[in-house]
Amino acid sequence: MNKLGIILMAGLCFGAAGCTKTKYAECGSPEAKKVIDKLFKEELEYSVQNELDSQKQLGSYDSTELEDAVQRLNISLDDVRTSRDDPDSDRYSCSATLKLDIPDRVEKEANETRAMAEMVNVRKLANRYKMKRKGQNYTTDFDYFIQPTDDGKKLVAELDDDAPSMKFLGEVLASYLLSDEIREEKIAQDQAEAAEEKKKRDKERAEQEREREVDEAFNAEASADLAAAKADRKLASDRIGAVWLAMPKDIQQQLDARHSSWVRSMKAKCKLEAAGTDIRKAKREAKELDCQTRLVRSCAKTLERNISRGRYNSQVYYCRFNR
Repeated sequence: MNKLGIILMAGLCFGAAGCTKTKYAECGSPEAKKVIDKLFKEELEYSVQNELDSQKQLGSYDSTELEDAVQRLNISLDDVRTSRDDPDSDRYSCSATLKLDIPDRVEKEANETRAMAEMVNVRKLANRYKMKRKGQNYTTDFDYFIQPTDDGKKLVAELDDDAPSMKFLGEVLASYLLSDEIREEKIAQDQAEAAEEKKKRDKERAEQEREREVDEAFNAEASADLAAAKADRKLASDRIGAVWLAMPKDIQQQLDARHSSWVRSMKAKCKLEAAGTDIRKAKREAKELDCQTRLVRSCAKTLERNISRGRYNSQVYYCRFNR
């Protein structure tokens, strides 16, 4: 949509020789550039307001700060070209290179805001709107119309408020004006995320501590069982040793080779019985020793019969595994 801008021209020609209203209505005249600058900034304010209103969820803005930011923009028209739509009309169709000088602070804070909002930076935004970066400025082609009023007292300008340059600056200034709001929101968000992360870490640490305590208790149980199993195994060994020494010498000689073989078989049997019964090594060792204790006690009880046998009893008793 084209927007109109008007500037008073009364008195501009006083004291100037050869002054005509047509001269002041040329596309590149200071008066034409002045009215375009005024109209462009007015429409830019509206554009920024619309942009900000569409992003109310990001925060509010100060209208005075908006006006100040717009007025501090340096807008210039270079390489002005003029063509008449109608030779009989004073209305001029104009083309120029629009040069925008955005203050460093504005661009810097706009970039920070856009980064926090996960939006492209100003330079990439300029590319999107076909704006060219030239030194510290942004440039683009720009079209407008200039026409004096019939009485020559006013100069009327028209421009397209939907121009890419207008949209570009609208987004940049909106990002700049919301920088404090978004920064505070980002800080609050980061703090909330940090608190949530801390809560998560604390929970994980508590869980790890609980698991550690369970593991310690789990392993302590196995260690205690192993200690008890070792004590019981020693008592069983002492008992069968005493029984062995109490048997007659001739019986000891008869059973010596068989006993060594039985001991090897007993240990192998108990190792197999304990294998895979628990993930804890100490617990498996305890089960293995418990098995040995049970079999050694049984063997000692069987050997005791050789001690109390009668003189005429030639039978020799020895250990067997229950099937």
